[in-house]
Amino acid sequence: MSDKPKITKDTVPEDFTLSLALVDALPVLFFGGSMILTALLFKSRLFPAGALACFWAGAAKVLWKIIVVKKKKNIWWLFLQMRIVMPVGFALMLLSVILNRKAIHFAAVLAAVTSLPSVIFFSLGLIGMVLMGIFASQLDSSDLRSNWIEQLTNTAAQAAIFIGILLLF
Repeated sequence: MSDKPKITKDTVPEDFTLSLALVDALPVLFFGGSMILTALLFKSRLFPAGALACFWAGAAKVLWKIIVVKKKKNIWWLFLQMRIVMPVGFALMLLSVILNRKAIHFAAVLAAVTSLPSVIFFSLGLIGMVLMGIFASQLDSSDLRSNWIEQLTNTAAQAAIFIGILLLF
């Protein structure tokens, strides 16, 4: 666990850079691309609504970092919203799978996801997401180095998942 405090409403990270904020946009874009492609395969209104909520949460976090860098202000609700909006978005996506489970051919999905070379990219994405969970509890979100570790890991994971999905097409 880091000795530095995590970000609070009174924290304005002083060492964040514009390049950090812009790199933070990459996993959001990869996620958006992945969700567009997935929504094309998965006919549900809830799924794209949930994906859009998650995308918006990520984009708002990028905006928060840009404001921190450019204006030296912490717009607290922009930081905090991700903890609320993203879980709601993922819950909507999961609910859409549950409600439409009879229309999903799970054996075909499993076969596609575990086929070569897609399985390599999905595995790398999964490892990255596990690491992100560990980082969330172990790293300090106000620390520049920790942010770079998280952003590069998230970018690599989201890029791997996006490539895995592209290979399915």
